[in-house]
Amino acid sequence: MHCLPNPRTRFKVPLSGVAERLLFIFLCAADFFEIGFNIAESSPYSNGVRKIRQAGQNNRHKNKEESKMTCTHCGKEIDNDLAFCPYCGSRTENGAAAAEKPAKKNPRRFALPVAAAALLAVVGVGLANRKPSIDLQRYVTITAHGYDTLGTLDVAFDTDKLEADYGKRIASSFKKAMDAHKENTYGLSSLAADLYNGSETELFVDYCAAGSADKTSRLSNGDVVTYSWNESEDEAEMLFGVRVKYSDIVYTVSGLEKVNTFDAFDGVTVEFNGTAPHGTATVNSLPTAAAGSCLHYKLDTADGLRNGDTVTLTASSSREDFSDCIEKYGAIPAKTEKTFTVSGLDEYIAAPAQLTDTVLDNLKAQAEDTFKAYAANHWDADSESLTGMEYMGNYILTPKEDNTWGNHNIVSLVYKINVHNRYQNFADEGYEGDNTYYWYISFKNVSVNGKGTVASSLNDYETAAERVTFDSGLRQYAFSDSTMKWFYYGYASLDDLYSAAVTRNIEKYNHQDNVNA
Repeated sequence: MHCLPNPRTRFKVPLSGVAERLLFIFLCAADFFEIGFNIAESSPYSNGVRKIRQAGQNNRHKNKEESKMTCTHCGKEIDNDLAFCPYCGSRTENGAAAAEKPAKKNPRRFALPVAAAALLAVVGVGLANRKPSIDLQRYVTITAHGYDTLGTLDVAFDTDKLEADYGKRIASSFKKAMDAHKENTYGLSSLAADLYNGSETELFVDYCAAGSADKTSRLSNGDVVTYSWNESEDEAEMLFGVRVKYSDIVYTVSGLEKVNTFDAFDGVTVEFNGTAPHGTATVNSLPTAAAGSCLHYKLDTADGLRNGDTVTLTASSSREDFSDCIEKYGAIPAKTEKTFTVSGLDEYIAAPAQLTDTVLDNLKAQAEDTFKAYAANHWDADSESLTGMEYMGNYILTPKEDNTWGNHNIVSLVYKINVHNRYQNFADEGYEGDNTYYWYISFKNVSVNGKGTVASSLNDYETAAERVTFDSGLRQYAFSDSTMKWFYYGYASLDDLYSAAVTRNIEKYNHQDNVNA
């Protein structure tokens, strides 16, 4: 938003309603008075303020005689050695004699905190006399300059004209408002009036003639801009003795200079890499137009991307108005922004729908190869053989909190394993039977590419860690009661498997169960 340019920068006190401001004053008065004292101690008036503080301390020593004098301005009895009156802030005869010439006033240095405290003190008290009405719009001029599509809004307030029309009224009313409350502000209000002497109109503009526009840059001929004023009726009446009237100003941009344009994005592409939701974007080519060599390109977002997200690429030059491009190439960009849609990123599996037949076939093939390879290397071909490996479904686990360094998912495939066992012992006793157990394999960080095939994790997995036992009941040795047993990595029931594959992880992972019992 574009605010009115102020000749001086000053502390702004938000004044939005009499009741609210009075409550604010009640709660903060002690703090502001302390601020006023601290300010005064660091200013040319420090001696007088120190005396104010010392007065409270010196009351404890009433037996000590003090010489007194009367302030010629307010009539209060004060210490004879004070240079400034602690009640009204005026220079005493001692102070006047000590000063060879009046110190030059510096509103920038002292007016900010003093006026802040003083303004708070007088809020809520209105002036009874008739108040003239100021139409703020008479003093505002709105224009636009620069080049078409790149214009800049200018908002100027004619403080000099306002001074000529209402300056005396504003100054007089402000002084009255301040002077009326010098007692309960320890003289700060009257000091504020003195410090602002000659610049009251500028103070009025700061507090009562501020506003903003809904668009201030990158303007084109024909654009409609609305300038809205800040509410200031109460402040204007209470502090400056005037009424203000205003309404939104609607301005249609015109007169911006036409120049040749070029396509700043012709030939410029954005490349997306990585795996959602941690994809990245980079600008990997240069513009075709020669004038594009004077441009700089920047993406509003370059990481943390998912497919379907949008990123905006902005073209800029060393100068905001692209005048360097005009000087060198006689043209400016036709557009300075272009939006690109993120696509082609690998995606971590997060839902059953992403486990397409192709993806699932990839995972199942790896799972079965893993199991069969283990059986071939560790099973006894004479006593055990694989007779069935039935796929029963899957569990999809996704992290409750996104962690770049942790697992982005765990996809567990569940199988029912059928094994045929046979044995004949020393006593020529035989056993032969079919046994069933459940086994799983968990793939970590499973992602799919744009072609719908598994992009990663086929070799990043873990399998069941517990073992299930099948006992033939036949003694192995004549001298021992031990029997022939077979041990397999897996579980006797789906419940046991579920506890190992899912329940143990639910502290950190959400889960989707897709297993048919």
